[in-house]
Amino acid sequence: MVSEYLKVTEDVNEMIEIAKLLIIDINKIFPLYTPLMMDKMREDVLNHLGDEKKTEDEIDNIVLRCIYDFWVYGCTVDEDFYLNLFDKTDAEKREYMLRQERHLYIQHLNWDAGPDRVEQLEDKYRLYKRLKPYYKRDVIEVRSANDLEQFANFVKKHKEFVVKPADFTFGIGVHKASMGEFDNNEQKALHAILQEGLAIKQRHPSRVTRMVLEELIIQDEALASLHKSSVNGIRVTAVRGKDGLIHIYHPWIKVGINGTFVASAALDGFDAEIDAETGIVISDGYQENGKSYKVHPDSGIQIKGFQIPKWDELIEFVHELMEELSSFGCIAWDLVLTSKGWCVMEGNYSGDFCFQFINNRGYKKDFEELIGWKYDKNYWWQSSERYSKL
Repeated sequence: MVSEYLKVTEDVNEMIEIAKLLIIDINKIFPLYTPLMMDKMREDVLNHLGDEKKTEDEIDNIVLRCIYDFWVYGCTVDEDFYLNLFDKTDAEKREYMLRQERHLYIQHLNWDAGPDRVEQLEDKYRLYKRLKPYYKRDVIEVRSANDLEQFANFVKKHKEFVVKPADFTFGIGVHKASMGEFDNNEQKALHAILQEGLAIKQRHPSRVTRMVLEELIIQDEALASLHKSSVNGIRVTAVRGKDGLIHIYHPWIKVGINGTFVASAALDGFDAEIDAETGIVISDGYQENGKSYKVHPDSGIQIKGFQIPKWDELIEFVHELMEELSSFGCIAWDLVLTSKGWCVMEGNYSGDFCFQFINNRGYKKDFEELIGWKYDKNYWWQSSERYSKL
């Protein structure tokens, strides 16, 4: 089916026609491109276009190009935009480590962790229980009204706290809450938080309804000086290379702006790359919408050249974490410096390669050289349990 006509082309009209065939044939096997999915993709495209004016036909064609790029290169709508893939040749696109193919490389590195390797990291409370000493704060999980006593004990200690969906990523659904919002009524507060989980499940059926509550992280003043309202964490991707050693692979700092709580370049914040040897920031701050900052717009601090404090301690901390999870070959850690030292914000199974949009180039060959392995099929989906039959 798909393999009979899917091909690499740089003719935009041909891409669009191939995408139309993909929609028809794939929907015969399983209903992937439902009206709801098409509306969601269109919404994502419109969000990226912002104030840029496009006709309805032009918008439809952009969606179709995204569908073509997904099946040929494995990228998301977001990656098509923030990596400027629409303007790149086939050869240039293949230099990037894109979402679906990146999953194959991470799967290769983490295979020995077992069939539940994703859940071991993406289930926030499960990872907390395994690495509790490294979190250095209180964390609980709530599933139902039966957790009222546990919740009450937690909020007696922590009137303000962080709420997170138990298995979501990209900072989605993460926010700071206060008992004052609920008139200090524990039953009312728990009910509202559980309703958030149900709403997430309705919008994303593959997700769970469980919610995780965390004691607020009080970050070190040096990092807080960049932007006090957000927790300015360090993303450290730890990779076991072909030499058997742990490598800190293109770390970056995530910083909020304009008083936002969540620091994410996909939301209201920016990323800036850090030199893995010295802990010095070596880039300006970049957002996925293309904006960049030489100085923080709120604090006025110059971003490039900023020294992350206690960097040697961070490196040692990461090595300890990878020893605790020795069956994993790659984990993307979010770490925060506090008065108690470095702590884990969370661990991510796949993470991201945000340094690709920071530096406007792909790093696939670089990564392959580090790990000593290369994916050798024509298309990513040929090794996918769900899509390989296509």
